[in-house]
Amino acid sequence: MMIIKPGAHVAIYGFFALVLLTVVSCGESPHAVKVAPKPPPTTSPQQASLPGTPIPTPQVSQLSPVIDQLTQQVLLNIREHGWNASAMDHGQTTGGLYINWKMDDPSQTNALKTGSDGETSGSHDPQVELYYLNALAEYKTLHPQDQSFNGDIQKALPYIRADFANYNVPKGWIYFYLLRDGSLLHDDQLVNEAHLAATNFYTHWYDPNAGLVYNRAHSPGVYNTEHALNCAAALIDAGKRWNEPTWVTAGEEGIDHVISVALDPQTHLFYNNVNVLADGSQQVLNHQAKPSTQGNGVEALLTAYNLTHNQHYLDVAGQVLQSMFSSRLWDDVNGGLFFALDLDTNVLEQSYKETRAQTLSLIALHRYNLLMHQLGQPQIQMEKETKLIDVLSHNFYQSTYHGFFYRMTPTFQVYRSHAGTGIGYEDYFTTEAMGTALDALQQTEFASLSI
Repeated sequence: MMIIKPGAHVAIYGFFALVLLTVVSCGESPHAVKVAPKPPPTTSPQQASLPGTPIPTPQVSQLSPVIDQLTQQVLLNIREHGWNASAMDHGQTTGGLYINWKMDDPSQTNALKTGSDGETSGSHDPQVELYYLNALAEYKTLHPQDQSFNGDIQKALPYIRADFANYNVPKGWIYFYLLRDGSLLHDDQLVNEAHLAATNFYTHWYDPNAGLVYNRAHSPGVYNTEHALNCAAALIDAGKRWNEPTWVTAGEEGIDHVISVALDPQTHLFYNNVNVLADGSQQVLNHQAKPSTQGNGVEALLTAYNLTHNQHYLDVAGQVLQSMFSSRLWDDVNGGLFFALDLDTNVLEQSYKETRAQTLSLIALHRYNLLMHQLGQPQIQMEKETKLIDVLSHNFYQSTYHGFFYRMTPTFQVYRSHAGTGIGYEDYFTTEAMGTALDALQQTEFASLSI
C-alpha cells in the first residue's frame, strides 16, 4: 500500500482482512453483516485484457536491518508452517494457508472460538493469501538481488489468480492489492482481475440513489466506513485508469457522502458502520471509532486526493490522523492503539490491542507524512510513527517463533479471551496479522510510495 506522487493516475490500495480466530472478516465486528456476492457481470475478452495505466515502481529508501531480518524470519515461518494442502473452499479441496497455528506447536492449526462451525476448521481465507503475496512482492521489490523467496511467490500466485478471478464483494482494498501486486510482479492476470473487481463494484454494488457503494444485499443496506471509502477510491482510480468517467464521478460522490455522515464532527473520527435506508439516506449504526477504520479510511482519502487534487480530502485525512493519535485511543504509557472508542458513550475498549489497528494506522500516518514532505508542508505525529514501528517490531513481534498474534494485552502479553469471544489463551500466529504487519513495516522502507 503505497502513496502516490501527486498527479500520478494511480491510487493507494486499501486493506481488509480476516479476524484471526473466527472466520468473520477483519475490520468487522462479529455481528457485522456479511456481503452476499451477486452473479458476476459479463466481461468481454477485450475488457478483461485492458492493461490500464502503468504503475510506477516505488523508490527504495535506506533499508532497516531490523525490519529486513524480521520479514525474512516471518516469511520463512509461513513457508515452513503456513501451508495446508487440505484446505477447503466451498466444500472443495483447494489448498491454501492456515488461518492460524499455535506459536510453539504448529501442528495445532485453525483454532476457532467455541460455537464456531466445525467445518471451518479446515477452511482457508483467500484474503490472507493476498496479504502474503503482497508481503512477498514488497520484499522482492526492496531486495531485487535476493532470489530466496521466488519459489514462494510462484507457489502463491496460482491460488491468488484462482481465488480472485471474478471478485464480487464490495471491499475496495482487494482492488488495490491485486493492482499493485500485479504491477510489482509483472502479472497481467492480477491487473485484469483488479479491473473486473472494480467493474463489479460499479455494476452490482453502486447505488446511484444513495451515491455510494455498499452492501445492497442487506435490508436495510449497510456499509463499513473503511470499505465504502476504499470502494469509492477504487472507482476513481479504475475510472481514470480504464477511461470510465462515470466511475470517477461515482467514486467522488461516494467519498463525499461518507464524509458527510460517517465522520463525527466533534472528534473528527470515523464511525464504524452506517445503514443506508430505502430513500438513500444514511443512519449511523455503530458509533465505535476503531483505529483500523481511521487508518484504512485515511488511505482512501489520500488516494482520492492524489487522483483528484481535492484539498478537502487531504484536510480530512490530516484531521483524522491528528485526532486519533491525540485521543484516548493512543496509549501514552505503553504505546500502541487500543481497540475502539465509542463516540456515543465515550467508553474506551482498552482490554486489548489489535495488530491490524497498529498496521493500518502506521501505513496511513507514514503515507500522509511522505505526502506532506513531497508537498513541502508540515508533517504530523512523527514521534507516533517511530513509536508504532518500534511497537510492531519489538512488542507485537514474537522473536522466538517469528510471528504475530491477532491481538495482545495493553502491556503486550498474550491475550486470554473470555468464553465465547475467542479461543482462550491466544498464543496463535495468524497469517492475517503476519501479512499486515510485514506490509506496514516494509512500507516504511520506501522513499516514494506508489501502488
